[in-house]
Amino acid sequence: MSSHEATKSLKKTAAKKALAPKAGADGDPTPAQKAAFAKAMYEGVKPGIKTARKIAQEKSDKAKSDAEKPVQKVEILRKIAAPATPVETPDTKRALQLAADIEKATQDGDFERFQPEAQQALIGALCRLYSANNDMGNHFGAVGQRSAVTATDVMVLCGALLKAVDLQVFELGLWQSWSSR
Repeated sequence: MSSHEATKSLKKTAAKKALAPKAGADGDPTPAQKAAFAKAMYEGVKPGIKTARKIAQEKSDKAKSDAEKPVQKVEILRKIAAPATPVETPDTKRALQLAADIEKATQDGDFERFQPEAQQALIGALCRLYSANNDMGNHFGAVGQRSAVTATDVMVLCGALLKAVDLQVFELGLWQSWSSR
């Protein structure tokens, strides 16, 4: 190695030692040095140089400013597309009127207005009708936008439906992955 290269190498080594914080008493790097090294490696910058310190300072400043900002809570609701305007048939009108009557009874707290046998018959008939429509290629959401169905309502009914036909949630997931529904 020439004297010029040796001098240049010594200057680099001296500069690195001057910029780098001192190691612990046993010669191992301190936790702060380890963290700085990991950050620098992640950023693709050599630790201990001006650029690495600048990046670390910018991140620290950003973290402080983000901590000072008020956290906004946002509730995201899934939108379920409503089917097109229903065709005015006598059966459709009766079904919509029955749905309105059930909603009103629920809102009024009159839960005994429709006996369990009637509820079971309606749920069973609607399951078969929805499945038949789906099989025929008439894909639409199970619940329209105007409905006030909550996630809890859906989970309670799903759980009851699965239990009624002796299925587990795992089997539902497996069937959905196989059938791409």
